[in-house]
Amino acid sequence: MMEAVRGWLLSVIAVSVLCAAADALMPAGAVKRVGRLVCGLVLMGAVLSPVAGLDVEGGQRWLEGYMSSVRTREAELEETVESQMKMIIEQKCAAYIVDKAAQLGLDCTARVECERSEDGVYLPARTETSGLWTAGAQEKLIRVIETDLGVPRERQFYVEEEIP
Repeated sequence: MMEAVRGWLLSVIAVSVLCAAADALMPAGAVKRVGRLVCGLVLMGAVLSPVAGLDVEGGQRWLEGYMSSVRTREAELEETVESQMKMIIEQKCAAYIVDKAAQLGLDCTARVECERSEDGVYLPARTETSGLWTAGAQEKLIRVIETDLGVPRERQFYVEEEIP
């Protein structure tokens, strides 16, 4: 690669030196103007000579492969973001349930499972709560979860912990 660049640079320099010498030797007038035009065209040909040797099909294949790998990586990143977003929503909803239970005077732990809606948004679909319950307090928490998080009563599960 460096040898090709070196060769190209030497040819551009050689053409430039020859054009400068020809310009200095040409008589003034129309001959000099035509000579400068010819030198300019030759110099442009020397500068653009690597373009003629480009492997356009190879470049296109490389670009297609690169774009394919970019799309694959993009899909992987989207999947990672989606799973992290789901996990964050589940954690926030579980913390919300624990806070609401504390407001009701209950000490508990909660776990929430989210499902993706048709709109692509993760919504709480199932809850599992562990703690010490009284029937009335559990019923209040069921209503809070049903109203605030939209999880139906039949998808809420309660595990009563034993007193140590």
